[in-house]
Amino acid sequence: MAILNGNVIGNMRGRLGNLSARTVDGKTILAARPSNFNVNNDPPVTAVRQKFSVTVALAKSILALASLAAIWKTVKESGMTVFNTIFKSNFQYSGTDKPTTDNILTPGGFSLPVNVAAVAADKITASLLALDTESVFSEAEVNLSANAVVCFIDPTNPDDPAYQIISLNKEVANFDFTQAYDLQIDFDAKQKLIAAKYTKNILLLSVASKTADGKIVQYSSTSPKASA
Repeated sequence: MAILNGNVIGNMRGRLGNLSARTVDGKTILAARPSNFNVNNDPPVTAVRQKFSVTVALAKSILALASLAAIWKTVKESGMTVFNTIFKSNFQYSGTDKPTTDNILTPGGFSLPVNVAAVAADKITASLLALDTESVFSEAEVNLSANAVVCFIDPTNPDDPAYQIISLNKEVANFDFTQAYDLQIDFDAKQKLIAAKYTKNILLLSVASKTADGKIVQYSSTSPKASA
Protein backbone atom coordinates (compact mmCIF):
# COMPACT_ATOMS: atom_id res chain seq x y z
CA MET A 1 0.00 0.00 0.00
CA ALA A 2 1.24 3.51 -0.81
CA ILE A 3 0.02 6.92 0.36
CA LEU A 4 0.47 9.94 -1.90
CA ASN A 5 0.62 13.40 -0.30
CA GLY A 6 0.24 16.53 -2.41
CA ASN A 7 -0.83 14.59 -5.48
CA VAL A 8 -0.34 16.89 -8.49
CA ILE A 9 -3.00 15.13 -10.57
CA GLY A 10 -5.70 15.53 -7.97
CA ASN A 11 -7.53 13.01 -5.83
CA MET A 12 -7.98 9.59 -7.39
CA ARG A 13 -10.54 6.86 -6.84
CA GLY A 14 -11.17 3.55 -8.56
CA ARG A 15 -9.06 1.01 -10.42
CA LEU A 16 -5.70 1.76 -12.01
CA GLY A 17 -4.58 -1.43 -13.71
CA ASN A 18 -3.56 -3.80 -10.92
CA LEU A 19 -3.97 -1.04 -8.34
CA SER A 20 -7.01 0.41 -6.58
CA ALA A 21 -7.13 4.03 -5.42
CA ARG A 22 -9.16 5.83 -2.79
CA THR A 23 -8.95 9.22 -1.10
CA VAL A 24 -9.15 9.64 2.68
CA ASP A 25 -8.71 13.03 4.37
CA GLY A 26 -7.18 14.47 1.20
CA LYS A 27 -4.63 11.66 0.82
CA THR A 28 -4.66 9.24 -2.09
CA ILE A 29 -4.08 5.63 -1.02
CA LEU A 30 -2.94 3.05 -3.58
CA ALA A 31 -3.24 -0.67 -2.87
CA ALA A 32 -2.48 -3.73 -4.99
CA ARG A 33 -5.50 -5.70 -6.20
CA PRO A 34 -5.45 -9.51 -5.94
CA SER A 35 -4.52 -11.25 -9.18
CA ASN A 36 -7.38 -13.71 -8.79
CA PHE A 37 -10.29 -14.25 -6.46
CA ASN A 38 -12.32 -17.37 -5.74
CA VAL A 39 -15.74 -16.80 -4.16
CA ASN A 40 -16.22 -18.72 -0.91
CA ASN A 41 -19.81 -19.93 -0.73
CA ASP A 42 -19.62 -21.46 2.75
CA PRO A 43 -22.76 -20.40 4.70
CA PRO A 44 -20.90 -18.31 7.35
CA VAL A 45 -18.99 -16.43 4.64
CA THR A 46 -22.12 -15.92 2.57
CA ALA A 47 -23.91 -14.52 5.64
CA VAL A 48 -21.12 -11.98 6.18
CA ARG A 49 -21.31 -10.87 2.55
CA GLN A 50 -25.08 -10.45 2.86
CA LYS A 51 -24.73 -8.39 6.06
CA PHE A 52 -22.08 -6.34 4.29
CA SER A 53 -24.45 -5.59 1.41
CA VAL A 54 -27.30 -4.65 3.75
CA THR A 55 -25.06 -2.34 5.78
CA VAL A 56 -23.69 -0.64 2.67
CA ALA A 57 -27.24 0.14 1.52
CA LEU A 58 -28.18 1.48 4.95
CA ALA A 59 -25.02 3.58 5.28
CA LYS A 60 -25.66 5.17 1.90
CA SER A 61 -29.21 6.05 2.97
CA ILE A 62 -27.96 7.64 6.19
CA LEU A 63 -25.21 9.54 4.38
CA ALA A 64 -27.81 10.91 1.95
CA LEU A 65 -29.25 13.01 4.80
CA ALA A 66 -27.07 16.11 5.27
CA SER A 67 -27.76 16.51 8.99
CA LEU A 68 -26.91 12.88 9.75
CA ALA A 69 -23.76 13.10 7.62
CA ALA A 70 -22.69 16.17 9.61
CA ILE A 71 -23.28 14.37 12.90
CA TRP A 72 -21.22 11.34 11.91
CA LYS A 73 -18.44 13.61 10.65
CA THR A 74 -17.92 14.87 14.20
CA VAL A 75 -17.19 11.37 15.54
CA LYS A 76 -15.26 9.75 12.70
CA GLU A 77 -11.78 8.52 13.43
CA SER A 78 -8.75 9.97 11.68
CA GLY A 79 -8.10 8.11 8.45
CA MET A 80 -11.68 6.87 8.15
CA THR A 81 -14.36 8.25 5.88
CA VAL A 82 -17.77 9.25 7.21
CA PHE A 83 -19.27 6.38 5.22
CA ASN A 84 -16.92 3.83 6.80
CA THR A 85 -17.69 5.21 10.26
CA ILE A 86 -21.42 4.73 9.69
CA PHE A 87 -20.80 1.27 8.24
CA LYS A 88 -18.56 0.17 11.13
CA SER A 89 -21.11 1.33 13.71
CA ASN A 90 -24.00 -0.49 12.02
CA PHE A 91 -22.55 -3.74 10.69
CA GLN A 92 -23.07 -5.70 13.91
CA TYR A 93 -26.75 -4.71 14.00
CA SER A 94 -27.66 -5.49 10.39
CA GLY A 95 -29.47 -8.63 9.33
CA THR A 96 -28.42 -10.80 6.42
CA ASP A 97 -31.58 -9.93 4.49
CA LYS A 98 -32.49 -6.43 5.69
CA PRO A 99 -31.72 -3.72 8.26
CA THR A 100 -33.14 -4.25 11.75
CA THR A 101 -34.61 -2.14 14.53
CA ASP A 102 -31.18 -2.31 16.21
CA ASN A 103 -29.52 -0.30 13.44
CA ILE A 104 -28.70 3.31 14.28
CA LEU A 105 -28.95 6.67 12.51
CA THR A 106 -26.75 8.52 15.00
CA PRO A 107 -23.87 7.61 17.32
CA GLY A 108 -25.87 7.98 20.54
CA GLY A 109 -27.51 11.18 21.77
CA PHE A 110 -30.42 12.00 24.08
CA SER A 111 -33.43 9.67 24.15
CA LEU A 112 -36.09 10.60 21.60
CA PRO A 113 -39.50 10.72 23.35
CA VAL A 114 -41.71 9.21 20.66
CA ASN A 115 -45.28 8.54 21.71
CA VAL A 116 -46.56 7.05 18.43
CA ALA A 117 -44.85 6.55 15.06
CA ALA A 118 -46.16 5.01 11.85
CA VAL A 119 -45.46 4.57 8.16
CA ALA A 120 -48.39 5.11 5.79
CA ALA A 121 -48.64 4.69 2.03
CA ASP A 122 -47.62 8.30 1.42
CA LYS A 123 -45.92 9.59 4.56
CA ILE A 124 -44.46 8.93 7.97
CA THR A 125 -45.96 10.39 11.14
CA ALA A 126 -44.70 10.58 14.70
CA SER A 127 -46.04 12.18 17.86
CA LEU A 128 -43.14 13.55 19.87
CA LEU A 129 -43.37 14.53 23.50
CA ALA A 130 -41.66 17.75 24.52
CA LEU A 131 -37.95 17.30 23.83
CA ASP A 132 -36.93 19.29 26.90
CA THR A 133 -38.07 16.31 28.97
CA GLU A 134 -34.98 14.48 27.70
CA SER A 135 -32.36 17.21 27.34
CA VAL A 136 -31.59 20.85 28.09
CA PHE A 137 -31.72 23.24 25.13
CA SER A 138 -30.04 26.63 25.01
CA GLU A 139 -31.44 29.84 23.53
CA ALA A 140 -29.19 29.31 20.50
CA GLU A 141 -31.01 26.10 19.58
CA VAL A 142 -33.94 27.43 17.58
CA ASN A 143 -34.50 24.94 14.73
CA LEU A 144 -35.13 21.21 14.46
CA SER A 145 -33.93 18.71 11.88
CA ALA A 146 -36.03 15.53 11.75
CA ASN A 147 -34.47 12.62 9.85
CA ALA A 148 -35.82 9.18 9.04
CA VAL A 149 -34.84 6.06 7.15
CA VAL A 150 -37.60 3.65 6.14
CA CYS A 151 -36.81 0.11 5.06
CA PHE A 152 -39.69 -1.49 3.17
CA ILE A 153 -39.79 -5.30 3.41
CA ASP A 154 -41.99 -8.24 2.38
CA PRO A 155 -42.68 -7.38 -1.28
CA THR A 156 -46.05 -8.32 -2.76
CA ASN A 157 -44.26 -9.35 -5.96
CA PRO A 158 -41.46 -11.90 -5.37
CA ASP A 159 -39.60 -10.48 -8.37
CA ASP A 160 -39.08 -7.17 -6.55
CA PRO A 161 -36.05 -6.64 -4.29
CA ALA A 162 -36.36 -8.17 -0.82
CA TYR A 163 -36.11 -4.69 0.66
CA GLN A 164 -35.79 -1.06 -0.41
CA ILE A 165 -34.69 1.91 1.68
CA ILE A 166 -35.72 5.57 1.46
CA SER A 167 -34.33 8.62 3.28
CA LEU A 168 -36.51 11.44 4.61
CA ASN A 169 -35.83 14.85 6.15
CA LYS A 170 -37.83 17.78 7.48
CA GLU A 171 -36.37 21.06 8.73
CA VAL A 172 -38.54 22.94 11.22
CA ALA A 173 -37.74 26.60 11.91
CA ASN A 174 -38.49 28.30 15.24
CA PHE A 175 -39.11 24.98 16.94
CA ASP A 176 -40.54 24.96 20.48
CA PHE A 177 -38.60 22.35 22.45
CA THR A 178 -40.99 22.73 25.40
CA GLN A 179 -44.07 21.52 23.52
CA ALA A 180 -45.23 18.22 22.03
CA TYR A 181 -44.94 18.04 18.25
CA ASP A 182 -46.73 16.05 15.55
CA LEU A 183 -44.19 15.26 12.87
CA GLN A 184 -45.23 14.45 9.31
CA ILE A 185 -42.89 13.87 6.36
CA ASP A 186 -44.55 13.22 3.02
CA PHE A 187 -43.16 10.80 0.42
CA ASP A 188 -42.30 12.03 -3.04
CA ALA A 189 -43.73 10.28 -6.10
CA LYS A 190 -40.92 7.74 -6.36
CA GLN A 191 -41.10 6.90 -2.67
CA LYS A 192 -44.85 6.32 -2.90
CA LEU A 193 -44.28 3.82 -5.71
CA ILE A 194 -41.74 1.96 -3.58
CA ALA A 195 -44.02 1.91 -0.53
CA ALA A 196 -46.88 0.46 -2.59
CA LYS A 197 -44.82 -2.64 -3.41
CA TYR A 198 -44.28 -3.79 0.19
CA THR A 199 -46.48 -4.93 3.05
CA LYS A 200 -44.16 -4.26 6.01
CA ASN A 201 -41.57 -1.70 7.04
CA ILE A 202 -38.97 -0.66 9.59
CA LEU A 203 -38.79 3.01 10.58
CA LEU A 204 -35.65 4.56 12.10
CA LEU A 205 -36.11 8.13 13.37
CA SER A 206 -33.82 10.74 14.90
CA VAL A 207 -33.84 14.52 15.43
CA ALA A 208 -31.21 17.22 15.94
CA SER A 209 -31.31 20.76 17.25
CA LYS A 210 -29.79 23.53 15.16
CA THR A 211 -28.75 27.14 15.51
CA ALA A 212 -30.22 29.84 13.27
CA ASP A 213 -27.30 29.43 10.87
CA GLY A 214 -27.81 25.67 10.58
CA LYS A 215 -25.13 24.35 12.92
CA ILE A 216 -26.09 21.15 14.75
CA VAL A 217 -25.83 21.50 18.53
CA GLN A 218 -27.11 18.16 19.82
CA TYR A 219 -28.96 15.14 18.52
CA SER A 220 -31.13 12.27 19.66
CA SER A 221 -30.48 8.57 19.60
CA THR A 222 -32.40 6.44 17.12
CA SER A 223 -36.04 5.58 17.76
CA PRO A 224 -37.02 2.37 15.87
CA LYS A 225 -40.48 1.18 14.89
CA ALA A 226 -41.35 -2.03 13.01
CA SER A 227 -44.77 -2.57 11.48
CA ALA A 228 -46.82 -5.53 12.68
